[in-house]
Amino acid sequence: MVEKERQLSYSWYLDKEKKNQVFIRFVFTSDGKNLEEFSVSYCLIIGEKPKEIVRYDCSAREEVHVHQFFYNHHEKKKLNKKMSYDTMQEFVGNIEKNWRQYLAKFKEK
Repeated sequence: MVEKERQLSYSWYLDKEKKNQVFIRFVFTSDGKNLEEFSVSYCLIIGEKPKEIVRYDCSAREEVHVHQFFYNHHEKKKLNKKMSYDTMQEFVGNIEKNWRQYLAKFKEK
């Protein structure tokens, strides 16, 4: 179990209607200098519940990878990236830039 002081999470909406949300969660190493794990998700709010569309994540047990839930068969791809704050920020930027395309692909499904 991770101590609460090492784990942080944030979320914000991408649109005025508050239907498209970015959620990030990360855990620092015990010395606080690096990341131990992270996840960056783009969710569509349907009713009151979030439906994950894309999630980037990694941990000590798994390399950096992306889950793409907008395909008929949930697709998980390993990415050639290192676990870092910069990588996490890159994924946030990707979602902020491309969420409309991800949403369109999800609605096609």
